[in-house]
Amino acid sequence: MARVGHTDGVKVRMLFQPFKDDLCLYKELQLALADDRFMNLTIVVAWAKESGLRRIRPLLSSFRGRGGTARIILGIDEGGASIEGLRSAISDFDQATILYDTSGTFHPKLYIISGETASVIVVGSGNMTRGGLFENYEAGVCLDLDLTQDDDIQVHEEVTRYTQRLLEDSTSLRLTKDLVQQLWDDTRYDIGTEASPKHKAIPLNQPGGPPSVFGASKFAKHQDPAPSSAAKAQQSGGSVGGGNAAAGAGASDIDKRGETAWRHKRFIQEHGSMSRADSVKIRREIYGLGREGVQRTVVLFNGRNSILWMEHQIAGKLSDDDTVGLTDEGVRIAELWQASQTAADT
Repeated sequence: MARVGHTDGVKVRMLFQPFKDDLCLYKELQLALADDRFMNLTIVVAWAKESGLRRIRPLLSSFRGRGGTARIILGIDEGGASIEGLRSAISDFDQATILYDTSGTFHPKLYIISGETASVIVVGSGNMTRGGLFENYEAGVCLDLDLTQDDDIQVHEEVTRYTQRLLEDSTSLRLTKDLVQQLWDDTRYDIGTEASPKHKAIPLNQPGGPPSVFGASKFAKHQDPAPSSAAKAQQSGGSVGGGNAAAGAGASDIDKRGETAWRHKRFIQEHGSMSRADSVKIRREIYGLGREGVQRTVVLFNGRNSILWMEHQIAGKLSDDDTVGLTDEGVRIAELWQASQTAADT
């Protein structure tokens, strides 16, 4: 449940993750970015990853589409930054700034959504990552400010002065594709990739792996809200692009669709993310070599109008190293296929 209180007239709500009956950062951003009162978003985080940006991308797109301005200030300390996250920040925000200071670690987690008469400020522990948005154990404070009240105005101005100081310091640089490449090539900056895990540990409680000394949580948790309109369309009997994506396909094609989605899901789980080249390789293995074989999956795996494949780029043609992933419907189909195979083996 959401905890509500008041401090000096300011409405305060607590965010506790990952418990389902409490607020999570993703839900707070979802509500605020859909609120017509707000036209400005500023995010200040230690790091942002594609795993987080992908989940708020539709929210940002709608927000910016109605005239909102979004900016982000992020860091690259402690090996938390990923090249995918840095690249995505450039296209997902109107302004992306990177801050690096050799005298100290850049470690804030601050979210400001504001308009002329109101603002919402979240201060917590969650970075712009999948875990920080809803999966990790995080805690934060959400302030609902009425910008017609002097006390609330003072709080809002103190926070905005902090962000402005960050932007004006010589430790900050406007993030560009050239700067991302420069930082990636310079071994003094610890920037990783989400495409490969940092270590290959055997998962707990898996065959061949060590048992966990901890018990399983008994509390309901927030679920991955990976945004996709495909799942809703599928539930209503339609598809995102119009018509049925599997129309004209035989039973074997439907089985292949499930296997394809499952192999995508497994690859992403094992490696952290998937590139377009990896996706095409899997599809060719299943549907056959050559363009014709891959084209048979084009309706299912074709950008924003797809049911299964979700691009991580907002616009433009994907390159081989761009990151792609499954939609909610893709995950559902993958899990159904995996369950059917498990049942068949038992």
